[in-house]
Amino acid sequence: MKIVLRGMGVAVMAAVCVTGLMAQDKSASADAKAAAPTMPMPKPDPEMTRLIKMMSGNWTVIEKSQPSPMMPNGGSGQGSAVMTAGPGGMSLMEKYHSSGLMGSNFNGFGTFWWDPKAQVYRGLWCDTMTPGGCDASGTTKWDGDKLVGTMEGDMNGQKVVTRFIYSDWKPNSFMMTMEMGPDVNSMKEAMTISYTRSSSAAKSAQ
Repeated sequence: MKIVLRGMGVAVMAAVCVTGLMAQDKSASADAKAAAPTMPMPKPDPEMTRLIKMMSGNWTVIEKSQPSPMMPNGGSGQGSAVMTAGPGGMSLMEKYHSSGLMGSNFNGFGTFWWDPKAQVYRGLWCDTMTPGGCDASGTTKWDGDKLVGTMEGDMNGQKVVTRFIYSDWKPNSFMMTMEMGPDVNSMKEAMTISYTRSSSAAKSAQ
């Protein structure tokens, strides 16, 4: 009986020691995690926060075009655009769809961000009409209360400069005017797109 009790005592002591070691390991692991340096998360630039505040939401779009190299016969169309903040609020993403002016099923997707070194917005735009699928050329910046973007491209073997002007800012609407020409001094209006916040989103914003 003494032998049995002594064996039980040894077993109990061993269990206590193992439990203590496990607790120490967990504590050391927790301390190591707490002491491990963490990478600071970047914060959105004020310019990006401003753009997201002005443009994010669900929009109804109305397209109108004068005859131009891109739209020889002019025309009109309508559709929708959804703009949302990107990861961390450091970019703006747009999903665009329309029918009529640029075909029966035009789709586009873009991501735009602020370049603090160059002090301009940059972007990547992909759609069903862009040769190669996407375009990352061009820059955009504020000119007073207008947001103006410019890019250069090739159309039918000729150089074409395109300028996008966002203006007429209101809580539930704004306008985009696209101008085109062989150079910045010969631009003509090619198309306008009016953005109107969808009715349900407009009510919630009020």
